[in-house]
Amino acid sequence: MFGTVKSEQGLIFSGNNFKVVKKILKKEEIIPSHNHEEEEIVFSVLKGKMEMFLNDTEKHILVPGDILRFDGVNFIKGSALENSEINVTLIKK
Repeated sequence: MFGTVKSEQGLIFSGNNFKVVKKILKKEEIIPSHNHEEEEIVFSVLKGKMEMFLNDTEKHILVPGDILRFDGVNFIKGSALENSEINVTLIKK
């Protein structure tokens, strides 16, 4: 087999320079403010609707198909505006 398919929540894949995490959030569930200084982040919405803030000032409303990329030195926080599923890819700098 050449590929692996996973659909569960949590750490999905990891390697020497990356991690992929899937989160399933209920409406109004929050992602507390945090950062990942040593990584670049790719935040993808699979289902639902998310309100995300970078450094408490830059606001993004994300829907399925939207992908937010940012340097992990920035702080991210947010909340699920609907029941949502997201993938977060963390890539070591």
